[in-house]
Amino acid sequence: MREFYNPFSVALKKADEETERVKVEEEVTDVPCDKCGRMMVIKYGRFGKFLACPGYPECKNAKPLNEYAKNPCPVCGSKVAVRKSKAGKKYYICESNTGVGKGCDYISWNAPQVGEKWDPNSVKTVETKKGSNKKRTTRKKTTKTVTKKKQSKK
Repeated sequence: MREFYNPFSVALKKADEETERVKVEEEVTDVPCDKCGRMMVIKYGRFGKFLACPGYPECKNAKPLNEYAKNPCPVCGSKVAVRKSKAGKKYYICESNTGVGKGCDYISWNAPQVGEKWDPNSVKTVETKKGSNKKRTTRKKTTKTVTKKKQSKK
């Protein structure tokens, strides 16, 4: 182990001293911060891009970076947001969609097209059994030895 580690640690220190540090430039957007009024910047996190306030220690405001479709909603004309399902597939939902029976109910797997007519009655609904949305866990199969007792006849 010493034969490997001693030369390796020397090479690691040399590489650390000789290489330049790369600073990731932040993109300034035209979205003002809700708390302090500064223009928010695009930062990169483990789940992708997001908006953050550049005055971080004082102001800790952050927002998701929303992606929008090119065309407006065919039902109400507002913006259509592009989101990802749990499986990672993109879907399109109206920005004014706030739930069942409230606001616009446009949601589609396909991007809205200019002049598209959307009929909510043509959408197929799938009924689920009660309790079907519970998480299922898989377990290792174990073998048990079961002894059966003989029942006495009366």
